[in-house]
Amino acid sequence: MNQHSSHKSPRRVALYARYSTDMQNPMSIEDQFRQATRYANQRGWAIVERFSDSAISGTSSRTRPDFARLSEALHDNAFDIVLTESLDRLSRDQEHLAGFYKAARYANVEIHTIGRGKVDAMTLGLSSMMSAMFLEDLSDKVRRGIEGKVMSGRSGGGRIYGYRPGTDARGAPDKGALAIDDLEAAVVRRIFRDYAAGMSPIAIASALNDDGIPSPSVGTKRASSGHWKQNTINGNRTRGTGILNNELYIGRRIWNRLCYRKDPLTEKKRSTLNPESEWQIVEVPQLRIVDQELWDAVKTRQESQAKRRSKMSSTDRNHLSVGQSLRRRKYLLSGLLHCGLCGGKMTVAGSGKYKAYYCANAKEKGKSVCAGFRGLKETRASEMVLSALRSELMQPEAYEAFQTSFKKHLAQSQGSAEDTLRLHDARVRELETSHRNLLRAIETGDAVAVLLPRLNAVDAELKAMKLKREEIVPSAVELPDNLPELYRAMVTDLAASLSDEAVAGRAADELHEIVDHVVVHWDADADGHRLELSGNLLEMLRKSAPSELDAVRGDIFAEVGCGSRI
Repeated sequence: MNQHSSHKSPRRVALYARYSTDMQNPMSIEDQFRQATRYANQRGWAIVERFSDSAISGTSSRTRPDFARLSEALHDNAFDIVLTESLDRLSRDQEHLAGFYKAARYANVEIHTIGRGKVDAMTLGLSSMMSAMFLEDLSDKVRRGIEGKVMSGRSGGGRIYGYRPGTDARGAPDKGALAIDDLEAAVVRRIFRDYAAGMSPIAIASALNDDGIPSPSVGTKRASSGHWKQNTINGNRTRGTGILNNELYIGRRIWNRLCYRKDPLTEKKRSTLNPESEWQIVEVPQLRIVDQELWDAVKTRQESQAKRRSKMSSTDRNHLSVGQSLRRRKYLLSGLLHCGLCGGKMTVAGSGKYKAYYCANAKEKGKSVCAGFRGLKETRASEMVLSALRSELMQPEAYEAFQTSFKKHLAQSQGSAEDTLRLHDARVRELETSHRNLLRAIETGDAVAVLLPRLNAVDAELKAMKLKREEIVPSAVELPDNLPELYRAMVTDLAASLSDEAVAGRAADELHEIVDHVVVHWDADADGHRLELSGNLLEMLRKSAPSELDAVRGDIFAEVGCGSRI
């Protein structure tokens, strides 16, 4: 006979079941319900509702829809008991479990588990403590396991763009091993080359999307549009995120760079950067995709971009100073000239044809800080700097460096074309497969009205791709016969463009990328000024390369340090 009298209404029960990950058997939900149903029937209880969450961690409460629904239903007087297999099915988090217990007591609802019966404060406390200890121990064991795999040169888990799961000598899957995916590796190299050539991450992402290249999120379980985004490419240099910052592409695996902890308020994982002394670094040269020279070129450009952004940091609470910093420079040499006596910056004073550069320290702080010297006319200063650039770039040594670099990077551009051709042919194969499948479906009479337009679109794209192939096939590496003339044209065009008053602000921005500073000295014997330039003069050639060199213009020019006196 059941423990309740026959004249009493049976106690109403709500069942709750949960399993943690998609690696566990989903049937465990039904298993938990079956055991709970048997337990309730033995006691004469009436099951009025079932709640369950699948493939969701027990440490989370906000991301479990049925647990949230159960928590809200506590106050509806729809049931008297919540029955679950064990308390850790409700939650493994002490705070969440205690909160649910308090809410249930307030609603006059009991909590029962199949293993221990009715839950009281002592049972709750012991179970919560054991769950917390279990989670900490599990976290430590998982961490040790991953560290061991990484230190042996294997993957710590997770999808890494550019690679596929590796296999052993027999071709069987080798857990933790990685192998280079040739098609994705070609995309990685394209991204690095485009960025080193001066393309922005936004422009690179846009070009990849235009070419129909799947993003790293395609084929994963993350909710995503499937499109490339600038952050996917740029990421965070300090944290090592983003395509451009993944050191695995140069055969170096870094583990424990970041530490992930769950925010107790949002229940979302947040990362913090660990001290570099705690990083674990393993060399895996067999996984290198990007050569060192290209990697260094990307890092150099990132450093240059960071240097420019650092000059735009706000100094006020409302960040209005950033807007001031982003304004175009008024003069070609703004911010570049430094006093040869005190090292301070020189600023423009005066108006009209009398505008001249003066030492700011001497002008504003007096002779005790800097004695100063005669002002350098603004127009004369620009003439002297442009003359120095033209003179240095026309030297035989500069042309020889340019020619050597041109030939080397022309060969690299051939490799880029080979990567592009590989991607092109892969897309053609996909289209050919789609074409065959659509034809087969139409021949069997399946939804002809729907499939025929799709077949025509695939057919048109396939024809266009096949015609385009000839344009991609790399040609032999040969230097243009008129390379010296092209070089001189670039230098001339450079000087002319920088002399154009209409583009002074833009030209000044470009000049700041290649000239670190210009020191102005006063030569009493000559009764005139002398300028000393420091910077990568040949870098400016990137800005003025003629259209005949568009295919390689981003990579062909060497960066050389130069100190020049006028």
